[in-house]
Amino acid sequence: MKKKLAILLPSKPKFPIGGYKVAYQYADFFAEIGYDVSVAYECVHIDFFKRKDISVFLKVKTFLGFYYRKFRKQLDVHYWYPFKNNVHHTIVFSFAPLFFRGIDKDTIVFATAVETAYALNALKAIPNNHKFYLIQDFENWNGNSDDYVYQSYTFPLTKIAISKWLQKRVEKMGSTATLIANGLDFDYFKLTTPIEERKPTEIAMLYHLDERKRCCDSMAALDRVKKQIPDLHVTMFGTPEKPADLPDWYSYYRTPDRGTHNMIYNTAAIFVAASEKEGWALPPAEAMQCGAALVCTEIGGFSDYAIGGKSALLSPVYDVQALANNILKLIQDNELRIKIAKAGNEFVQQFTLEKACSSMKALVEQIVGS
Repeated sequence: MKKKLAILLPSKPKFPIGGYKVAYQYADFFAEIGYDVSVAYECVHIDFFKRKDISVFLKVKTFLGFYYRKFRKQLDVHYWYPFKNNVHHTIVFSFAPLFFRGIDKDTIVFATAVETAYALNALKAIPNNHKFYLIQDFENWNGNSDDYVYQSYTFPLTKIAISKWLQKRVEKMGSTATLIANGLDFDYFKLTTPIEERKPTEIAMLYHLDERKRCCDSMAALDRVKKQIPDLHVTMFGTPEKPADLPDWYSYYRTPDRGTHNMIYNTAAIFVAASEKEGWALPPAEAMQCGAALVCTEIGGFSDYAIGGKSALLSPVYDVQALANNILKLIQDNELRIKIAKAGNEFVQQFTLEKACSSMKALVEQIVGS
């Protein structure tokens, strides 16, 4: 009889999202080694019904609308991740016990976000040693207070932190978390253009609408660099539509395919990231896989692979001029750029997907039993 494993995600993804990608990779891995794996997406969090600012009419309409769409088979999940194995996908109205009855006491269940941790903690039919909490960021957004997030770290779930700074947040609450850093797929992203042969003025960056990514700071820094380096060219990619006012010295690729994504990283001499907060950011690490030198902000979400002066050049959050200075430094000092890029590429070799999956499997077997 196959072991069963379920992964809870807070909503159905419309576009590629790093946290979902990580969850999908683990789902694919456990399916490959023989588990019966399902991924469940929540339509409405139970707190929706507790909110006094939402009318009873809208609550009833939402409830009836969900089950009407389910009856009409309009709730199919169209996912962008290329699963290699058979993973079941289902959309449920809520993970609250009243609505979510799709898993039993023998199922190993992973929460992947703070809302899903609350839901999993409330599922009393599942024994605690079958409950896991993959902590991918400090999720004090969408109305979540710091206390709300910290409280989730006290639940009797086996906690996994994807970065050292998140592990410390859990420990702050007197709890413990196993550190399992994100794994990089070295079959998907590869260094194909020699680092020495890249044009120093070729820059790459992620474009995102989330203000925490501080794309505005990256672009402001690049504006300053452009004034000193006229032939600067930036290749930007992301899931949003191309910004309407993007300068002509930018190229933009929306949701690039594998070949295009590799081309972007392998063309870039430098990758720029100015985030104020991240869990364990994938794009800068992917760029390092492909040989780009990293210039980024000094935050916990980069710190596991961005070592100042060695594998990256760091600047304070919001300091646009310091970020611009670091970009200029690598453009004007080709030897330093090559040194940083090679050191970064070598450093990220330790973060393999195989290592992450092996560590997760060992942890599950340790807690649940092999």
